[in-house]
Amino acid sequence: MAEIIYSPTAAEQLRDKVVVITGGAQGIGAATVTLLHALGAHVFFGDWDAQHGTQLEADLHSEKGKGIDSHGAGTAHFTQVDVREYQSQLALFDAAHQKHGRVDVAISCAAVKEPSGWFEPESLDLATIRTEPVPITSALDINLTSVVHFARLALAYMKSDNTTPAPGSAFTKSIVLVSSIAGITPAPGLFAYAAAKHGVVGLMRALAPWTPHQFAGLRVNAICPWATATQLLPGALRDRWTAEKMPLNSPADVARFMVQCAADGEINGNAVFVSGGKGFDTEAGVERTQPLWMGEENSEQFQKGQRILGLGGDW
Repeated sequence: MAEIIYSPTAAEQLRDKVVVITGGAQGIGAATVTLLHALGAHVFFGDWDAQHGTQLEADLHSEKGKGIDSHGAGTAHFTQVDVREYQSQLALFDAAHQKHGRVDVAISCAAVKEPSGWFEPESLDLATIRTEPVPITSALDINLTSVVHFARLALAYMKSDNTTPAPGSAFTKSIVLVSSIAGITPAPGLFAYAAAKHGVVGLMRALAPWTPHQFAGLRVNAICPWATATQLLPGALRDRWTAEKMPLNSPADVARFMVQCAADGEINGNAVFVSGGKGFDTEAGVERTQPLWMGEENSEQFQKGQRILGLGGDW
């Protein structure tokens, strides 16, 4: 795996950039909002959690939000958003576009745990399956369907930007989709969650080769954090994890790699595994070893087939 190093110099390119982010009220999302604000970006963040969202906005507008490795804080604007609703996400993008006339970076970070009762062995017999457990569609909508909606909206708003880049600027617009280690590895116990997060990586893989050709160099990457100290990691598991001296990310650790993907014009099509505050691209290894796990002949035929299929515009 190729290690990705956070570069404060690259991150400075986000100064005065307009960023839209969902899931920004707590955890990794809030840490990313805070870092972007400190770098001087104009951050429009949404979340269903209005209490934490409005508090974060107020904190960033006060002295609490200043001086985090920055030369001057940016601006932050919170909107209550239900990512399951297309129009709700649309309103968040509208807020950014109406104020600044453009969107430069879009980060989809909203996520929830799946409800219990679906795959526990005691719930899987011919009597219990006659009653549907707590519906799972909401978790799937938040963890996957909303990300597809988000990507579509981001592409449209980025395409509409008619502003002229600053002379000498190497910045290119980007979309960052938050997946999980459960999106690239087996994840027993996280059945629907893993299915959704694999879908997020699949969406990135489909978009990343296509967007630079269709949208003037626009890049798409995925972030795949391992264990991170957020509200999604149960306290008992966190205690056991740390007792075993396992690597544990802070939300700020993951935020730095979100920012790196947003700022570094050389990063496209990466699935960045974040562990213990370090980031590694897993996609290069998957591609490099394809003849091993697919077979050399199959790999050669697959590459030929991909050239025939192209970018999907002719079929």
